[in-house]
Amino acid sequence: MRLRPLVLGFLLVATLAGCGEESPAAGPEAEPSATTASAEPGASLEVRAVIATSQAPAPDSLVKQQFDALDCAAAPVPVPTAEPGAACDAAGTKYSLGPAVVVGGIEDAEAGQPEGSDLWVVAVDLEAGASEALDDLTSELAPISGRIALVVDGAVISAPTVQTPITDGRLQIAGDFDEESATALAEGLSRE
Repeated sequence: MRLRPLVLGFLLVATLAGCGEESPAAGPEAEPSATTASAEPGASLEVRAVIATSQAPAPDSLVKQQFDALDCAAAPVPVPTAEPGAACDAAGTKYSLGPAVVVGGIEDAEAGQPEGSDLWVVAVDLEAGASEALDDLTSELAPISGRIALVVDGAVISAPTVQTPITDGRLQIAGDFDEESATALAEGLSRE
């Protein structure tokens, strides 16, 4: 993929410029930066590299322009998957994102509560091709503690820091979910 070196260059600049934020770990179980999301039937999951966020100074004028043009109070507008762009999460944080590395490719999505927890999560199993793409991306981001964004319907639903590569194609999306919102997201992702 020719755009990957460009995205990694932006991520390296963002990391060196102090744009890496504190965020929960990502590995086989990815935790978000507290968001609530639901998905319409047929919603498609996108996984994108996070270049910068509005919680730290923008590393360049292009990112600043993206953030200035983005209104988090307005309905999310999906970004073409092959292009970098910007999106918001439910808390109003703005994200500058690379092109989508994974689009869809969901084998199964299921809402549930991990053993010993009262939190609701959505467990997502990716198909082989999507799993390989996620493995490649997270393998590149883990050494620099880069972040990925899980985007549904143009909104960031989770943006964990990658600490270890996700090699098995299994994600766990956690956040400000209750049973109803976790089930709605899982059902929407399962119908893509």
